[in-house]
Amino acid sequence: MAKITPKIISLILRTLLVLIVSTPFIILLLAIQTGPTISYSSPLRPSELSQIEGLILENAPISPSIASRQQLRLNPHELNLLLRYSGDVMNLSPNWAAHMQLYEQSLRSQVSVKISDSIQPLYFNITAELRTESNVLKLTSLSFGKLQIPQQLLNFTLMRVRSRLQSSIPPFPDLSELMTSVGNVSITPEWLDVDLLWDPILLSRLGNGAQRFFISNQDRQRIIHYYQIIAEVADAIPVDIRAVSLNTFLIPLFTSAQERSRIRGNPIAENRAIFQTLATYVNEEGIEQLLGDAVANTIGEARFIEIRLQRRQDLAQHLVSTAAITASAGADFAELLSTTKEAYDARYRSGFSFSDLTANSVGVTLSRRATQDPASAIRMQERIISIQNEADYMPEVGNNRDGLSESDFNALYQDRNSTQYQERLSEIQKLINERPLFAGF
Repeated sequence: MAKITPKIISLILRTLLVLIVSTPFIILLLAIQTGPTISYSSPLRPSELSQIEGLILENAPISPSIASRQQLRLNPHELNLLLRYSGDVMNLSPNWAAHMQLYEQSLRSQVSVKISDSIQPLYFNITAELRTESNVLKLTSLSFGKLQIPQQLLNFTLMRVRSRLQSSIPPFPDLSELMTSVGNVSITPEWLDVDLLWDPILLSRLGNGAQRFFISNQDRQRIIHYYQIIAEVADAIPVDIRAVSLNTFLIPLFTSAQERSRIRGNPIAENRAIFQTLATYVNEEGIEQLLGDAVANTIGEARFIEIRLQRRQDLAQHLVSTAAITASAGADFAELLSTTKEAYDARYRSGFSFSDLTANSVGVTLSRRATQDPASAIRMQERIISIQNEADYMPEVGNNRDGLSESDFNALYQDRNSTQYQERLSEIQKLINERPLFAGF
């Protein structure tokens, strides 16, 4: 038997030390690759955006304010179309690409993330396998590049992550409740079918909680400041006046934003906070939606005054709400919601309205230019302060033919991909761009 000398022990210890120190680097080398497993897609075409709009419309409940069971069915093409759009909305493109494949009672999701664009590009390639068990999807496999996560470690990590999220992220309990509302998940190579309970109260609570979670402490203080200005403006309006022009609030709010931007140097954040705060007030949603009940109770509730645009409350609501969505989630997402909402109204409610669509487009244009970059944000502050009347930014909509049913709309424009409809949208945007508030940008 060979004698174990101090030299051999020293060699073993040095070898173990090298292995321990190099293990993270070995894992990193296994996880990082020099090429993506998923090719990066080109920007979504208008026809693909129309498909997404159609998917939302087809899967939306007929009565969103009433709880009901909903059946969602997506084929692989539709699933990946929504995946691409989600990446665009979250500003993950072009350094992010994802793809899903459907199998019998399972799906595979692959994600490629570019982490370096030097001489040799580097990527994180992630592959996840999910399988239906007891009618719900469960993660059964996860790998990073060539590194396969052991199943026991995966289960342990998922349990710890869930526990951590539950204690640190306020909207997580509502998200967990939403997941439990899924009654059945069925997968074939052709379809992903999901049965779930549409609960408007839960969805509203989840949306509000998620919105508050992404508002920073600095933005929270901005929202409090602008809500107090709204309260002051409302208190100064005589009690016998039931409604006022949107300008009554826009001008003092952006006057304050201009002053604060000079001191704090963040005009984009100031403008965004105005749109978010004003949207809750115009829609009578309550400032607790942005601040939470505890903070909202400390500042009190502003007296409500109906805000109108061209003597219509709904136009003011459309403009300000779309401006808030644009400031928070981007113009592309706001535009998709705008056109989808009108298509939904044409099918189920009061009909397609070009007047509403015009107000939405003004909201997108206003917010986009007020949050595009610091110079544009300051320029919009200056222009809004100098507004003389509503026509400075809002085209007259009194001659629009509104209330079009889906069949009436299709008789006039065929569908929302038609040349006639696109020309009408271009005409509306041209009228907006010619308004004094936007001219010259």
